[in-house]
Amino acid sequence: MHSIATALQRLSGAALALAFAAAGALAQPAASADPAASAPSPGTLPRVASSASAPVAPAVDRLDALVREAFLWGYPYHEFMALRHTAMHDAQSLTYTTPGRFRHQRHLAGPTDRWANGPIRDTLYSTAWLDLAAGPVMLSLPDTADRYYVVVLIGADTNSFHYLGRRSTGTRARQVALLGPGWDGPLPAGADQVVRSPTRDLYLNMRVLVRDEADLAAAHQVQDGFRLVLPSSESVGSGGPAEPPRQRPQDGDVGRLVDVINEALARNPPPADQKALLERYREVGLCGAACRFADLPAALQARWRAQVPALIARLKTALDASRRDVRRVNGWNPYRLPRDFGTQWAMRAGSAANSGGIFGLEAAEATYFMAVADADGEPLGQGRRYRLRLPNGGLPADAFWSITLYEFVEGGQYMVDNPIGRYAIGDRTPGLVRGADGSLELWIQPEAPADAAGRANWLPSPPQRRFYMNARLYQPLPEVLDPAWALPAVRRVAD
Repeated sequence: MHSIATALQRLSGAALALAFAAAGALAQPAASADPAASAPSPGTLPRVASSASAPVAPAVDRLDALVREAFLWGYPYHEFMALRHTAMHDAQSLTYTTPGRFRHQRHLAGPTDRWANGPIRDTLYSTAWLDLAAGPVMLSLPDTADRYYVVVLIGADTNSFHYLGRRSTGTRARQVALLGPGWDGPLPAGADQVVRSPTRDLYLNMRVLVRDEADLAAAHQVQDGFRLVLPSSESVGSGGPAEPPRQRPQDGDVGRLVDVINEALARNPPPADQKALLERYREVGLCGAACRFADLPAALQARWRAQVPALIARLKTALDASRRDVRRVNGWNPYRLPRDFGTQWAMRAGSAANSGGIFGLEAAEATYFMAVADADGEPLGQGRRYRLRLPNGGLPADAFWSITLYEFVEGGQYMVDNPIGRYAIGDRTPGLVRGADGSLELWIQPEAPADAAGRANWLPSPPQRRFYMNARLYQPLPEVLDPAWALPAVRRVAD
């Protein structure tokens, strides 16, 4: 499965970067193309025939539909555990760490970075994994003097259930006690805030703004100010000891995927309003500790193996400009992720399929737009030249904004090596030339523009391959959250 989801292995706080967002909408086309792929809330789910009325051999199409439905609901649990496994066991991963310890990204991402699809260059990432079964964990947040940061708390179902940082809680120092879902023991002393996680397994993803190479040392100092204090052995209490997962994700093994989901569900039971789903999916092998792939009939195992690779591939193609069922405005795919996926299982699965999706932020924190086509609907790239005119003030964001360019290469999408070392243009880019009305005209092409103003606003693109651009708006202004708001089209310049 990791071979399909390349960002799993390369995940570093950043995979988090894009995939992030992309994910949210990735599942939407899947849902519209296949109604069975998007499960409604438990109260409206069609009933499965009881054993008394069902035929001895249930219809293949019904079971296939149920496998698809169960997969889209359960897949995020697998991706969560796969990312955790990489961080705990792959010494070559940039997220490699031990439970309860931050791993910090220390450099600005560039074209040689291959640990994430579409890595962000605006922030440094830090990641940490917790098992709250052993008791509360204290998270210390430093005073960042208004430097942008966000800590996202992500449960085992990949929902980002709580935010800490400049937008939500400010940038002053504070102590946050993190509790597991069943904890009823004493709270850590000195906590300014208590947050209860819906799952025992918890992922912390942090972004800290870095302005340029000269700002790295100061940004590192800010990163080092974030600390985790684990419970002492005397405070374990009713939560029980923390135990590592036993099932290990394995590339291309659909049976292992199902078993990983079941162990994740056993460790992290879904909320009460999803228990009906767990009973519904028991028929096809998802129910938690009582279900194993090996116990399924061979024919049902075959249905899982036949469908899963295609379903995952389907969730991963939102950046394909040839896709006509992906919503696109002026050539840009808009990604405004919800605060919570709720019952949008297909959207949640699409986010998980792109790794970073797990690290995608709600739209009020960050809104993303992916330019994959020009004003005429043609894919970007093949050495063509383009112009993008941004209005006065650039893009409306309270924290920062940027537009980063990535070329499509075998295995992923990465920044383009170029002679001026420019991979993005944003609010912190020095030397940009603006028009008399404050507008900013960007020139996107392989070779340097002939005039000085064009060179000042040049975003180099690959000479041959296709590419896409990711516009990121952190703490976007209210108008950006309106679905009617759109970026101007990227226009091709005649040769």
